[in-house]
Amino acid sequence: MRKADSKRASLKLTQHSYSLTPKRNAAYVPGIIAAICAAGALVAAGFALKNSQDQSRKLDVLCAPPVAEQELREQLTHAQFALEQEAATRTALEQRVAQGTEQIERLQTDLAFLRKQR
Repeated sequence: MRKADSKRASLKLTQHSYSLTPKRNAAYVPGIIAAICAAGALVAAGFALKNSQDQSRKLDVLCAPPVAEQELREQLTHAQFALEQEAATRTALEQRVAQGTEQIERLQTDLAFLRKQR
């Protein structure tokens, strides 16, 4: 094609420039928008986490029993433990008494037998 023909307007309309990559200034826009959205999501998640921690603390304070009730519960637990220990001790003593009673009965039987033999 001659040089004069290459400058004609009708030829310029049919010429296309194909590129594998888009123009650089337009390529940054979606990335910037995505980065802004990600940063916003992180900020929202941080705010939600802090808010939920605050709400949890408030709920713990509201639902916790009063100090006097906690002390009563601890005393009750201690008393129950002491009662269980006392019951176990009594059971052990009763078993020893029963064994002692059996030994006394055997000894009395042996003594009675020895007295008869005299």
